[in-house]
Amino acid sequence: MMNNNHVFRRTLLKAASLLGAGSTGLLSMGSALAKTVQTTSSARPAALAHFKGEIITRSDSRYLGWFWAMSWYRIKPNTFPSMFARPTSREDLALLMAYANQTQTRVVARSSGHNISNPVLAQDAITVDMSLFDEIGEIDVASKTLWAGPGVFSEPLNKALYAKGLAFPSAHTGFVTIGGYLLGGGMGWNMPAWGMGCGSVLAAEVMLADGKIVTASATENTDLYWALRGVGPGFFGLVLRYKLQAHAAPKIVKNTFFYTLDQLDKAVPAFLALLPASKNRSEVLGAMGMFNPPGTPKDKETWHWAVNVFSYGATEKDAQEAAKVFTQSDVGKHATWSKAESQPLGYLDLYSQLATDFYSEFRTSEVALFTDDPTQVLKKLGARLKAKALDPRSFGFSVLGCNPTVLEPCSFTYKADHYVSWYLIGTTNDDVKKNYALMDELYQELKPLIKGYYINEIDLTHFPHMARECFSDDKWKKLHAVRKQYDPNKRFVSYLDA
Repeated sequence: MMNNNHVFRRTLLKAASLLGAGSTGLLSMGSALAKTVQTTSSARPAALAHFKGEIITRSDSRYLGWFWAMSWYRIKPNTFPSMFARPTSREDLALLMAYANQTQTRVVARSSGHNISNPVLAQDAITVDMSLFDEIGEIDVASKTLWAGPGVFSEPLNKALYAKGLAFPSAHTGFVTIGGYLLGGGMGWNMPAWGMGCGSVLAAEVMLADGKIVTASATENTDLYWALRGVGPGFFGLVLRYKLQAHAAPKIVKNTFFYTLDQLDKAVPAFLALLPASKNRSEVLGAMGMFNPPGTPKDKETWHWAVNVFSYGATEKDAQEAAKVFTQSDVGKHATWSKAESQPLGYLDLYSQLATDFYSEFRTSEVALFTDDPTQVLKKLGARLKAKALDPRSFGFSVLGCNPTVLEPCSFTYKADHYVSWYLIGTTNDDVKKNYALMDELYQELKPLIKGYYINEIDLTHFPHMARECFSDDKWKKLHAVRKQYDPNKRFVSYLDA
């Protein structure tokens, strides 16, 4: 297996520094933790004596360090797992599931902890850290397929594939693992052509609640395969590895446009009008916030919708032709600044294109929706964020004509063709409360324009009802039925409990 130990150690060091700094969030949860900690030995339970990986119980002095490390975000819930377990093998997992069933303890899987709802920190559950299941198997270049574990990070996966002339639609951010990303559908690169990431999952090996390992595919355990392609953090099993369908690595060119918020009325419809001619060869990604053109004086900085158009092709010439739909149009006339020079990029260069990654851990709440009317959503979102966002790093994000589709079988439900999300940044508990109030205002204002949500990027802590609205009625009912079939005792923690 590839070794992620250095990543984990770095995360623990960051957690230790937070503890030493006396984080506001940590201080507020001290009494809640005290109520749950048992004054027993820190030794692992006897039934797990042969478990070779790490076991961290509540009475272990390392517990709080692990608590902080399991979730990417600094905001933490007042809920505390009974233990953290980091298995090194399938044998470790079998021991762990046997123990969970024996003690009637619930289980939740964690790959990189990037879900804002913090499902990996469920009260009294065993958090199973799957980060060591990070093997990238042999790549079959002829069929463009490979097996990869849930702990594999997006960027290393594509580095391995790119060396073979291939690519995979993993997360926009290189330090997100494929585990939960694919379960929730997977908003990734080149979606207009490739669709959601989970559409490129051919099969998965899954450990069920009874400890049995099965293969889920279009021909085996088909209902389980249907569920894992879109269910998100409610999945009722432990994915051991995925079989992935890779694609030929495309050539890419990039063009950039900046618009002030008062130009959205013209700019957004102008891009929308070009999507049919684009024929799924370009993706239009927009970041809305205090993003300014290069060279903007400090006293002139303001909110912009900063649009990057990434155009793809089998050759650079094809990518350049795809880009002409936008570069030879009027979209630049509405921009306050543009760079329509069709800058060539390699697939791996995409991971350096997002400017918000370095402070993403300060997100306190987020919502991601699908809509038929991105113009009105972006106008309303921009006006309210500009007026009320507490932290200037708060921002919105959009993908126009993103083609959020997955070929059946899948639990993922297509709702609308345009994606809009927003992320509220904060550093204190008071910020969290105020950001939730702003979230409520935004939700009420945008609700008439919302067709559905993206399960991986909604705050189910604050908006639990949104889980239901990610799915069609039929698929919601089927999720409950399939869960009952494969996890009748509800061993795995899931939003389906609600």
